[in-house]
Amino acid sequence: MTKKMEKKYIPLAEFFQNATQNEFTLTYNAIENIMGQGLPNAAYLNLSWWKKTKPPLTHYLSWFNSNYNVIDVQLGRTVTFSRLQATNEQSEGEASSKHTFIIRSIETDDARAFINLKEAIYAKCNFDYCKEYNQNLTVQSIRKQMAEWRKQKNSTILLCILNGEFAGYAYIKGHDAPHIKHVASLCIGVVAEHERIGIGTALLQQSEKWAKRNGIERLDVAIMSQDEKAISFFEKYGYEVEGTKKQAIKFNNHYYDELLFGKLLAE
Repeated sequence: MTKKMEKKYIPLAEFFQNATQNEFTLTYNAIENIMGQGLPNAAYLNLSWWKKTKPPLTHYLSWFNSNYNVIDVQLGRTVTFSRLQATNEQSEGEASSKHTFIIRSIETDDARAFINLKEAIYAKCNFDYCKEYNQNLTVQSIRKQMAEWRKQKNSTILLCILNGEFAGYAYIKGHDAPHIKHVASLCIGVVAEHERIGIGTALLQQSEKWAKRNGIERLDVAIMSQDEKAISFFEKYGYEVEGTKKQAIKFNNHYYDELLFGKLLAE
């Protein structure tokens, strides 16, 4: 189609492009998580908002362009989508086990959800110092950071939304000093229940793409020497150990070394 959908529905369109299920139901909250902002009042009040297939509003293109149609709406609660022409590429069991996720930049309305996401990740983290640090996060501090990021254009948070739920993040933090503006630090976290389905890899790949688009030529990663899983992950994707910070972290009277990884981003 030549019609262009509204910008705020682009993440929703990406979600449907990635979807493989022939039919699924999303809550309103899940849809808003995917979009990174709230649905308009009309979506809560009028069935016709979901059923329309004609301009001037083009929100429906986000699912219609991927061959999906709305078949049921429980106003304010859930929306059920069905593929207009079902595919037989997967068995019913295989299709039901598939995960649909997108990765997008953080929006202002995501601040609270991001804090909750970090809490969910660090609640099952083996390294307790992470949990203590996370307690200092506030909605106001994150939004203030976001305002600075928009000015500098070398820092961001990428969020992974899995089936409408927050499942992981990548934090890219750049520098102000002119001589190191080409460098940024990277931190990735994934909810334990959603590991091993490709989220970490997708976050890393999208982080590198974002970095190159924004003039960053090198990414640094700091990993505790005991975190064998993280070390193996970053080594797999070309990150190399460039140094060790001895006793870099002290928690409960125990010292931990930190390994410094780096990768030059190819053109």
